[in-house]
Amino acid sequence: MTAAIATFDYTPMPEWPPLAWLARCDRSAPGINVAHGPMVETHDDWFCEAVWAGSYEAGDFDRTDLVFGSGARRRDGGAVFVSSCATVDRLHVLETAGGALVSNSLACLLAAAGGEVGPTHRGYFQHFKSIVRGLRHYRRALPTTAGPVRLLYHHNATWSGSVLRETPKPRPTRDFGSFERYRDFLVASLRELGDNMAASTRRHPYQLLGTMSSGYDSATAAALARPAGLREVIAFDQARNGERDSGDETAAALGLRLTVLPREAWRAMVNPEVPFIGADAKGEEVYFAAARDRLAGRVLLTGFLGDEAWDRVPGVLHRDVVRGDLTRYDGGGLSLSEYRLWAGFLHCPVPFIGARQIRDIHRITHARAMAAWRLGGAYDRPICRRILEEAGVPRRAAGQGKRMTSVLLFHRTSFLSPTSLSDFLGWLADRAHAWRARGWRPPTPVVFGPTSLQRAASAVARVLVWAATPAPELLWDVRSLAERLRTAALREPLFAHVFPWALERAKARYGRAA
Repeated sequence: MTAAIATFDYTPMPEWPPLAWLARCDRSAPGINVAHGPMVETHDDWFCEAVWAGSYEAGDFDRTDLVFGSGARRRDGGAVFVSSCATVDRLHVLETAGGALVSNSLACLLAAAGGEVGPTHRGYFQHFKSIVRGLRHYRRALPTTAGPVRLLYHHNATWSGSVLRETPKPRPTRDFGSFERYRDFLVASLRELGDNMAASTRRHPYQLLGTMSSGYDSATAAALARPAGLREVIAFDQARNGERDSGDETAAALGLRLTVLPREAWRAMVNPEVPFIGADAKGEEVYFAAARDRLAGRVLLTGFLGDEAWDRVPGVLHRDVVRGDLTRYDGGGLSLSEYRLWAGFLHCPVPFIGARQIRDIHRITHARAMAAWRLGGAYDRPICRRILEEAGVPRRAAGQGKRMTSVLLFHRTSFLSPTSLSDFLGWLADRAHAWRARGWRPPTPVVFGPTSLQRAASAVARVLVWAATPAPELLWDVRSLAERLRTAALREPLFAHVFPWALERAKARYGRAA
């Protein structure tokens, strides 16, 4: 017979990141102790750092699939821990002798458990990247010295008083039989999120903040969110290749106030990469560090998953996409999952709303009624095109080309800011014994130049782009291939070891976890 869960017992942690929380589930005790940062909402029967499509006062975020953020709800004598519906966030679970630890932060959980990851292991990036395979096929357990940490994306987990089991989110079937019905569903869902985040009973209400670029996805999210109260968007001044990427004409057409931020500002900061790399061993959204002052108390709307949900030819074509397992082309957005706890914002990638019905969304894209908004070429998103043009955005303003803003920290040309590089190299030297203990040569703490093979790959990439320039219909695919070759040509070998460093530094934010 399991003990009834009497209550959540809260321990405020004012020095913690504002949105972090850690729950201790003990088989020998009737309650769950929850240590939490100052912006976590706490109630007798539930707590959260979340927004969802439904009444805030009811606290039924465990009964919807449209929730962004995390928390837990007492239910039927147990407790349901709720993860975001978007795979840019996750929960972390560690089984213990007496029960389980659950947290929205890997760094927080390991600080509490006294756990570490192995400095000599090289595969952390691929481990976290496995979520692109979808909900059925990602790697669910991360080895640590405290035991395997279970990574929980999208689905919830129910604590019975003795056992913590993964439980699926509700999966209602909506009517996406036409473009109008799908668009109206997105608009209505964003309105509900807007009402929830601004509820007068919240101690810390939120406001919407959009993102903007010259591409399709963030602009479409912003257009959809205007009826929900979106008035402000942020953009970054340039893409990875140096081209302008602010989307200012689109923002003006939508009547949104635009703030353009310097993409490279993070390089002048002190150890800015730590929370980003500590989340997914890649850290490609580190450029968001420039937006910190504008992110606190916001629900950030982004376009992550737009490639899969809205493109005419999705980047990943196999049965798991059609099945709705949230298979992705890449893991973009995941590196924000720890940083947002520190900066105090929620992350809502709009294409995830209703995305498990991706087969129906793709039918809309290819429907005869959408012919006027199919422009052809490799970068063609009729749903986005129609939403934007019907909102008053000129055809020339958005979606003319896809530019990448993400930072490739594994490139030697962009490998770590000066303060982080100095700290990382010192950390690496201090742990040389871990490699020697295994009979391996420690990594040399020097950033080398490219090898002969890497120089050859870079030369081939330049030739490919030059050869494809007269054929615009091929240019996007060729540029994508060229980008992969350049990545191989510029890869920094030391990057394989930055995750353990970043995670150790991130754990320090939690001191001696409660």
